[in-house]
Amino acid sequence: MLFVTQEFLVFFIVVALTYWLIPGRFRMYWLIATSLFFYATWNFLFTFHLFLVVATNYVVMEIYRIHQKKWIFVLLQIANVANIAVFKYYYLILDFVGIVFGIDWLREKNLRLQDRLDGHEILLPLAISFYTFQIMSYGIDIYRGSYTTRHKFREVLLFKSFFPQLIAGPIMRSSELLPQIQTMDSFSPPSAKQTERAVWLILAGIAKKMLIADQMTTALGPFLAGDPSTMASHVIWLYTLGCLAMLYADFSAYTDLARGTGLLLGFEIPLNFTAPLFMHSVSDFWRRWHLTFSRWIRDYIYIPLGGSRVPEYRNYINLVITFFLGGLWHGASYTFVLWGILTGIMLSAESFAFRRGWKEWPDSLHGRALRILITYIVFLPSTVFFFGKGLPWCLAAVAQMFAFDFGAEVPATINTLAYGIAGTFFFHLVDEWPERFTALRKYDRWLLPLGSAALILAMTQFAGPGKDFFYFQF
Repeated sequence: MLFVTQEFLVFFIVVALTYWLIPGRFRMYWLIATSLFFYATWNFLFTFHLFLVVATNYVVMEIYRIHQKKWIFVLLQIANVANIAVFKYYYLILDFVGIVFGIDWLREKNLRLQDRLDGHEILLPLAISFYTFQIMSYGIDIYRGSYTTRHKFREVLLFKSFFPQLIAGPIMRSSELLPQIQTMDSFSPPSAKQTERAVWLILAGIAKKMLIADQMTTALGPFLAGDPSTMASHVIWLYTLGCLAMLYADFSAYTDLARGTGLLLGFEIPLNFTAPLFMHSVSDFWRRWHLTFSRWIRDYIYIPLGGSRVPEYRNYINLVITFFLGGLWHGASYTFVLWGILTGIMLSAESFAFRRGWKEWPDSLHGRALRILITYIVFLPSTVFFFGKGLPWCLAAVAQMFAFDFGAEVPATINTLAYGIAGTFFFHLVDEWPERFTALRKYDRWLLPLGSAALILAMTQFAGPGKDFFYFQF
């Protein structure tokens, strides 16, 4: 069930109306039931897997609370990693073994095909990366003593299955969502101001998804399916920027919809993006992009490795390891692994320069323009490995980017790409300088209905068949 469909609209209206009409003590049970139903619309059997993962983590951590034995916690986290490894990395691991030892039948394409023919191909549970990260953070916080509140199983189950943010985040911490769940019995219906904010978030999410991301996805199809070695250099640069803009529109749309629908149920879901394409360094990009993921890998991978409180060379190794694991989290492919390693290397190089007096944001205007230009020249080629279809394709695309082949080729979808990039630029302006748009809030009583009507009209003209959100594959 996609967010931007009539089915979800009907589902959410029924959920929200019932939620506010029933006695407060029944709200938690209602949200658990509807959240599990929401997940089950994708795969009924994997709903039991989600339930089992949450139940196992809850029971084991309750046992840990009693006995305080480190091995109990460690064994649980090994089980969590093993669970995601089997479902997500089984074919990648065996493919690597096949390459190393020259065993052709272990190569992913051959093994997956054979498993499919035999009827036991391993399929990826929807959002396994997101709910595994979230439930692991619950246990880690308890182990560290940074979160000590005791919870009932139903509270933890709702914490992990809460449908607005279940599929693609934001990755919420125990301290962010569980205290809200504990007090939801006393929630009051959203005020007029909260409702206006929620509706604006939902409208922004629908616009980003259907009118920008979905249109750009279609326009980018020929590029991602084509042969990059035959394309002009500037075309690959343009399409790569388009891929990045599409991903922002798509993923931030999901976050906006999650925050808006959550707010209509009385929950505050954290911000996940702050104008990331306005970055002035790769480090700055990760202070703006997928904020809950950035904080997760910082707090649960980078800092435990020693963070920056180690010798300089170790800090760079920690950055590479952190983003290597971050790349692996995104997908079971060599391209994601290489993307993560390249990101770690770029961050290490910037850290090396900043330690030696290079300013991240120069004082002069021309210095800032040069800084942004250099950042994009370094950053965009690495993103090819995030979107590309296989390692040979990505390597060919990056090589062609620097081949200085500037032919007269004009992409057939240039107008769609330009429109999509302009749309993301507008939303970046709102993210970066929200105070400059506050004057418009006094016209909400007119702008909300007009914006809704204009969006409905635009959807009838531009919106095609619904497309999954890009991050659903993770």
